[in-house]
Amino acid sequence: MRCADVQYNCRVKKKYLIKTAYGDFYALIWFAKREKVYFVSIPAFPGVLTEARTLTEAKKYAGEVISLHCLSALDEKKIIVDDARRVHGKFARPGTFSVVA
Repeated sequence: MRCADVQYNCRVKKKYLIKTAYGDFYALIWFAKREKVYFVSIPAFPGVLTEARTLTEAKKYAGEVISLHCLSALDEKKIIVDDARRVHGKFARPGTFSVVA
């Protein structure tokens, strides 16, 4: 990962694979020294950011955020493509569904 890709604490940002019932997604987790918390970003869901006090808690929250976004997408009759390129959700007629991820 290049520093240009990450604007905040680029030296300590790490990528973790989070496995959920809706697929496997990558989460970027980094420690913010000034705030003394771990921040979590999910690249598959732009704009998603959460925080936690420990790394274990950050991974747990990442799984919860991913699950909530996937449930929301499925409720809207969308399909989900995880970071391993697997498709989850009910299939509709060609041309009648939206893709999330």
